[in-house]
Amino acid sequence: MGTWTGKSGRARAGGVVAGIALAAGTVSAPAGAQSAPAVVCTYTATVWHGGFMANVDIANNGPEIDGWTVRWTFAEPTTIVGTWSSLISQTASGEVVATNASYNAVIRTGQVLEFGWSADAVTTSIPTDITINAVPC
Repeated sequence: MGTWTGKSGRARAGGVVAGIALAAGTVSAPAGAQSAPAVVCTYTATVWHGGFMANVDIANNGPEIDGWTVRWTFAEPTTIVGTWSSLISQTASGEVVATNASYNAVIRTGQVLEFGWSADAVTTSIPTDITINAVPC
């Protein structure tokens, strides 16, 4: 089993693990100071022949989030077959919308929330258009 981490590329069958941290939003900082991202999303996937399992971790370093919607598009033909900790819908063109479940709508400052899915796909790559509440992540 190998591992793969990077901004882009394809994960293929054979037990590959893919991961990436993507930042969204910023916290105000004094002039000249570097600001930390308010929300950091981490996408990880474990791939096998004909499918994969993926998680998105949302680390909230900013104000409390009350209700969340995460959107992305699969570049390759993908069919989601199971989900956890979210409600997920998918269009025929590969666009995906994940919303909070009733029990995990609030992501408090300093909290990390995880949700995920399993899918059928010959190959997969890390989505490059992930947003949370319409903010690139």
